[in-house]
Amino acid sequence: MGEAGNEETAELRALDPPTQQLPTLIPAMAPVPLDAASHEPRLARRWRWPLLAMAAAALASIPIALFATSDGPDPAQGQMAPPRWPPAANAVPTSWSPTTAAPSPSEVAVAPPPPLPPVEEAPSKQVAPSPSPTPSPTPTPVSYEAEAPGNRLRGRTAPRELAGASGGTVVGWVGEGRDNTLEFTGVTVATDGRYEVTVHYVTSDRRTAAVEVNGGFAQFLEFPATGSWDRIGSVKVTLTLRAGANTIEFGNRRNWAPDFDRLTLTG
Repeated sequence: MGEAGNEETAELRALDPPTQQLPTLIPAMAPVPLDAASHEPRLARRWRWPLLAMAAAALASIPIALFATSDGPDPAQGQMAPPRWPPAANAVPTSWSPTTAAPSPSEVAVAPPPPLPPVEEAPSKQVAPSPSPTPSPTPTPVSYEAEAPGNRLRGRTAPRELAGASGGTVVGWVGEGRDNTLEFTGVTVATDGRYEVTVHYVTSDRRTAAVEVNGGFAQFLEFPATGSWDRIGSVKVTLTLRAGANTIEFGNRRNWAPDFDRLTLTG
């Protein structure tokens, strides 16, 4: 019995890996016949549990061996290695084709956009300055002399010579009664309206006179002193005139009026 046990132990040590031990272990796990158990009871009890443990280990290693050998040939033998993810940076193709997977936007170098062409500024339009409106010419004042032949000198009213007057003559002795009046005739305007009339006169003291237009009373007019009976002064009065010829009369029923040189009217 001792030699048989030693031979079995040496045989088990010389066995190949667990896949090669199955044919040997499986018969050992079979039920021991009664006659064998009666002849070698000590051997069966001694190796029962170690054999069961080895058989279980051999069965557990079978799936590991099968999966280890199903990965295909070794890459070192010229076969393509299994793909990895993410791919390496140098594995990205430099050009794209329908059969090549499109690279990720972060892996493709984006060329800068081409510079924009220079924008040419449109030539600014030279706006011609609008011509300034031509000022209407100032109407030349029209002068009406007091001693003109068409005027009416009533009562004691009479002309007198004066070197500083426009025509060398003035009309005096106006006033001091209703009959001593001076009437300018032919004062002509284009349209009806109010007009500014300048009265040129001479007096050494303050005088007044009543003004009538076309036979109707207009207003009283005051004449400040000019300093002497040889110095000409002027005052302005606004009168309502009608289109065409008008008459303007000066007089004073109670006091003397100044001596009159001329009237000027603009318009």
